[in-house]
Amino acid sequence: MNTTQTQLPQDSEKRESYRPRRVRPLWLAASLIVTALMILLTVLAIRGGSSYPGQAPQYRYVLDDLVDWIAPRRQTICFILSILAGVFLYVRIGNGMFSKIYTGAAAVLIPPLAFMLVEAYNRGFWHVGAPLSYKIAEPFSSMFLLNLLLYYLFYLALAFLCGSFRIGYSIVSVLLMLVAVVNSYVVKFRGSPIVPWDLLSVRTAGNVAGNYDYTVTWQMALATFGFIFLILVSVKMNARLRIFPVRLAGAALALGALLFVVSGLQEDEMKTFWGVDTTLFTPNVRYTKNGFWPAFLSNLSFLNVEKPEGYSAGKAREIGQEAQDSYEAGEGAAAASVQKPNIIVIMNEAFSDLSVLGDFSTSEDYMPGFRALMEEYTSGHLMVSVKGGNTANTEYECLSSDSMAFLPPGCVVFQQYIHSSVPTIATHLKSLGYRTTGMHPYNGSGWERDRVYPLMGFDEFLDINDFQGADKLRNYVSDKGAYDKIIDIFENKPEDESEFIFLVTMQNHSGYTPKNTDNGFTEEVMLTDAPLQTGDVVAAERYLTLIKYSDQAFTDLIDYFEKNVDEPTVIAMFGDHEPGDYITDVIDRLVGNESFDTASDNSGAAGTTQESLEGVQKHYMVPYVIWNNFGASKREDAELISANYLCPMILEDAGVELNAYQKFLLEMREQVPAIAAGAYVDADGVFHSWAGEDEDKDRADVLTNYNILQYNHLNDTENRVEDLFSIRIEE
Repeated sequence: MNTTQTQLPQDSEKRESYRPRRVRPLWLAASLIVTALMILLTVLAIRGGSSYPGQAPQYRYVLDDLVDWIAPRRQTICFILSILAGVFLYVRIGNGMFSKIYTGAAAVLIPPLAFMLVEAYNRGFWHVGAPLSYKIAEPFSSMFLLNLLLYYLFYLALAFLCGSFRIGYSIVSVLLMLVAVVNSYVVKFRGSPIVPWDLLSVRTAGNVAGNYDYTVTWQMALATFGFIFLILVSVKMNARLRIFPVRLAGAALALGALLFVVSGLQEDEMKTFWGVDTTLFTPNVRYTKNGFWPAFLSNLSFLNVEKPEGYSAGKAREIGQEAQDSYEAGEGAAAASVQKPNIIVIMNEAFSDLSVLGDFSTSEDYMPGFRALMEEYTSGHLMVSVKGGNTANTEYECLSSDSMAFLPPGCVVFQQYIHSSVPTIATHLKSLGYRTTGMHPYNGSGWERDRVYPLMGFDEFLDINDFQGADKLRNYVSDKGAYDKIIDIFENKPEDESEFIFLVTMQNHSGYTPKNTDNGFTEEVMLTDAPLQTGDVVAAERYLTLIKYSDQAFTDLIDYFEKNVDEPTVIAMFGDHEPGDYITDVIDRLVGNESFDTASDNSGAAGTTQESLEGVQKHYMVPYVIWNNFGASKREDAELISANYLCPMILEDAGVELNAYQKFLLEMREQVPAIAAGAYVDADGVFHSWAGEDEDKDRADVLTNYNILQYNHLNDTENRVEDLFSIRIEE
């Protein structure tokens, strides 16, 4: 008897058998919390009201029959899974042989299941490695195996580093789930997936994160349920790595292998070996075919801009000199009289005329004043490089006259490439004696404007702190409030001082769904042909109502200058991008357009045919107008241009002296009237994709020369030919 009592406490397996009989308050509490959280997620998905898997597929996918069976039962299934998750967390695995088998099986199965769940937030793992994004891949394709390899290395590296499969696997599962959820919302809001340089935009994203609608879809809910179960399985793994040399060796091998694979994904040979889809034209398709992590990691190779063929600083100088000579020998410079008018350039957040997509009916005209000004002054549409987001890239194209066409898709110039002074229209006008002011009535940290604007030649940058008490619409300073600041500057400026003001507005920033924080703002412009008043239709109507307010504010600003300012003045206004897909899709359906995948970096064309390319580019067109009070004639050849040409045109029409780079661009515009990240347009109005650039011999030289000048301007800062971007090239 005494022997038995002595042995029982020393026998761990027998001791463990007693524990399930005791109530474990902490485990019980954790089980109840997990159950409650999963039920809450189910309720959020019910409120979202979306069908599973989100949109009716055009093709039959693997597991469609299972999806069809789950769809009508999803609520019941989720409630059952919520309860099972709590029960599973409470039940103890123990430390016996079953625990070892359980841990080994979990270690092997969790990485591939995590891969499948990450892809479930998008289109599904069965497309990874497929020749087309809507096709099903062959079993165990090279891309499928590459994904598995990465996931195993992720999990094993952290398990060895932590010395515990329980901790390491749990952490990786949580991180993968969070990244997948964030990516699904990013795709929803801006139309394209996360790229590595988005990490530089965290502050900007945080500034506006509260203004979006985070509806939980059933697709997201079920994928998240899957991850929750993976995390619960990980929590019950018992294998610990107690021998430090073994941990160190395992971590070194796993991390070394991971580094080898990731570095290999930056090389063309390794991409070819694995079958990585390198088509930058369609990032959503690229992520679908490659899998999230191979696509994300292979994007690291685009952090640096590739040097154009034939580039040298001397070649850049030669191109600039030829352009200057050609321009001065032509009619453009001969008729210009040098003067210094005030110049105000307004980039209006998300300002667009969605009728470019087709004719649709509204309860009232949402931009009558702007249309009237377009009839009288130089105006038309800008083809821009972004949609639904990445405002700073249109901003940069306008200020610098560079183009996103020669930069990695999805990059943000302000954050990636501007680390020292860079010539812009602000530096140019400053050298001519202008006072230069940048303005944005929101947080100055957005896109790092507070750091970048001084580097671009602005004497002063005004952010939200300088707009105290300004008029607001929704949660943002209204266009009226922003324009009041311009008027205040003019009413207090010295008479002999020429002003250059660049304003980025905030009023129309997404999201557009109704919120309690909208401070009474409601839709006034109605889509009279909309068959149902869905959430997206209401959002579209609210967007059009904001455009109506923008139109009124801009008309009032022009009226003020016409009545009160005698000094020669130019005021240009344009939009930075169209709103996101959830707004434009409403209009596309009303006008009967084909559905295209669009992206925030203008790289989401459905195909490269002329028809599809032109259809996609309509989603990257915003209106512009250039008003003046000194009789500059209206250009009749500027119906379609791009943001890089806008400032050189403004300066030419205003009689302001130009630099060689600006003269090159005005010469180039005759051959390539519009150029953006997704396409360019020739003088005959034909759209060209960058995939077919090599076949376009007529414009090959001018595009290459532009690329060389831009590389010297932005990237080769040590060898920049400064006088290309100042008043004139000195012999």
